[in-house]
This record gives sequence, C-alpha cells and structure tokens, in this order.
Amino acid sequence: MYGPNAISREDEDKIPKFNDHAEARAWFKERYGDNFEMVTSDLSEGGKVYFYHLVLDRLKYNEMQRKLREESNFIGTELMFSYQSVEIFENGRIHIVH
Repeated sequence: MYGPNAISREDEDKIPKFNDHAEARAWFKERYGDNFEMVTSDLSEGGKVYFYHLVLDRLKYNEMQRKLREESNFIGTELMFSYQSVEIFENGRIHIVH
C-alpha cells in the first residue's frame, strides 16, 4: 500500500523498545529527520499520545496539506499514501499504521 520508504511490519519488529515519548521521538527524528513531523497530540485512557506523519513523498504530502487547507476534506488515495501515521504514547509505546 505504502511506498518503499514506509516502515514495514518487518522494520517495525526491529524498532527498539522505548522508555518514554522523548526517547522514541529522538530515535525517529535521528532516523528520518525532517520527514518525521508531529501533527498533534491528545489524551487517551493511557495518558498522552502524540501523532506523527512519516512523510514518504514530500511533493504529494505538501499538495495534500495545501488541498486540506484550501479546497475540501476529500483527498484522493494517491495523496493519502504520501505519509505513514506513527503514534507515540507517553510511556514510549508506538503504533505504526500499515
């Protein structure tokens, strides 16, 4: 579904366990640099969760962001797959959308 730069399930199995959000965020930022962007955060039953986008195709991602701001809520799948969602919880647990 996602492109070659996405985190696969096999890649996910190799990601270390983290003690907290800061440790996990630092690991992802070191690995993916500016392509790892925080989008928002929210409270859940287990504490705070931080939502990130791993940008896979910068041109399409920027186009999607522009369309969301200027045009409508509808985005085609070709733009939706320009990023992969990563959630990091306060306790360092991660969830990667595949």
